[in-house]
Amino acid sequence: MKDKAPKILFIGPTPPPYSGPELSMQQFLESEVLNAAFDIKFLKTNFRTDNTKKGKFDLSMFSNFFVFFSKLLKLLLTNKIQCVYYPITPTQIGWLGRDVWTILWSKLFGAKVIIHLRGSHFKLNFQQFHPLAKRLVGFALKKVDTAIVQARYLDDQFEPYVKKSNIEVLYQAMDTEEFSNIYDTSVQEGKILVMGHMTKAKGYTDILKIIPDLCQDFPNVKFYFAGNIRKGERGVFFNQFTGEKIDYEDPFEAEDVILKSKYNSNYKNLGIISGKDKMEQMQSTDIFLTASYSEGFSRSLLEAMALGKPVVYTPVGAHREVFEDGVHGFSFIPGQLEDLKTALKKLLSDSAVRKRIGENNRNNVVENFSISKIASDFKQIITNTLAS
Repeated sequence: MKDKAPKILFIGPTPPPYSGPELSMQQFLESEVLNAAFDIKFLKTNFRTDNTKKGKFDLSMFSNFFVFFSKLLKLLLTNKIQCVYYPITPTQIGWLGRDVWTILWSKLFGAKVIIHLRGSHFKLNFQQFHPLAKRLVGFALKKVDTAIVQARYLDDQFEPYVKKSNIEVLYQAMDTEEFSNIYDTSVQEGKILVMGHMTKAKGYTDILKIIPDLCQDFPNVKFYFAGNIRKGERGVFFNQFTGEKIDYEDPFEAEDVILKSKYNSNYKNLGIISGKDKMEQMQSTDIFLTASYSEGFSRSLLEAMALGKPVVYTPVGAHREVFEDGVHGFSFIPGQLEDLKTALKKLLSDSAVRKRIGENNRNNVVENFSISKIASDFKQIITNTLAS
């Protein structure tokens, strides 16, 4: 019976905005597998619906700090919460503003705590934290019962505070029925789609730099960018593959250069898209590209693969672990512009290769990353944590 099921408090963001963390939380909350096994309570963390305002410290953030913790306290007081699931942030302000206190309050009320790193750059960022912040964050991490990462090779992200025996891997989940490669939309040959924040850390300025050279060989190529241009970096400061610090570049200046060039017709800024518009843009694309310097597991990359699209990607986060170069697409090290051009040329010059890789990708997603499979894996993680 439901009233006898373990009470699990999920804390995290839901759409809007329609980004990876928000969509993943929504999938878990709606999962039949999880709802059948647990009595799920939910506390929403995001009070901003615009990704451009994430991470900004202002009066609204200060007031929402008190609103969030009053709600958390009420849930912990009025429910016998046995386990708290909480996706953590990679930044010092996020840890000091909410993560540390969420973990400690949950433990104070006797709940097991599962944290989830939906990225791959906590360890690098942590090295830059203030010494006092490191001590406080380390203290909170030692109280964590289970830490989830998005790839096995990321199991060192919380050393030395969380034992590796308490680290679990949970891959990205995909709705393989919604994102199906059976559709009527015509593919636009030479269309390359990029989705996500238009920042240096997402590889946006790198991609703009290679447009002129690529278009000399492939004049009909057109890059479509879906997302928001954002100044500054609010979480990703290092090349996760090499460990090197990312040199900031202004995305507005980079866009201005391409718009004033003769290649402005090979560039289109779609802005933020969702729903039917997003699906049509993805379905009509010929190649999907992600050039991120750091990821946990790119949701948009997996969505494109589910639609049977050939991809070019960086081997960061789970990508290097679950995708094979030449089989599921072509990879390049973040920031290596010549390798990026080479990877794109391999796909642009051979429609048979694009078709083969697209079919491989669809089959791979259906077999390994369906919602039901990942939800079942997550159910087991929660069950094991409760039993520990």
